[in-house]
Amino acid sequence: MIRTQIQLDEATYELLRQKAHERHVSLARVVREAVAQYLTGAPKPRLTLADFKWIGMGSVDPEPGRVVSEDHDAEWGDVAYEEIREKADELRRLEEERSRADDPS
Repeated sequence: MIRTQIQLDEATYELLRQKAHERHVSLARVVREAVAQYLTGAPKPRLTLADFKWIGMGSVDPEPGRVVSEDHDAEWGDVAYEEIREKADELRRLEEERSRADDPS
């Protein structure tokens, strides 16, 4: 590799620094990848573990004996069911309020 020096405005430097920090890589790597992509139109760099922030977002406190990593479909199904139930309850309340407002008695 050849070492070189460039000058950046503060805003660009800060954005590069933040991107490097988010990806847990060096600022030099981010610059090299950006230059390579600009010159070759190459695809984006390989994803790293830092790009998958959603990993581990499952239940923090699963039921005893339940392992989220093994029962993830059931875990997400439970979450989805709870969200749907809450929305259905909210819709029922709104319909009841609307029917009371429409009832002249």
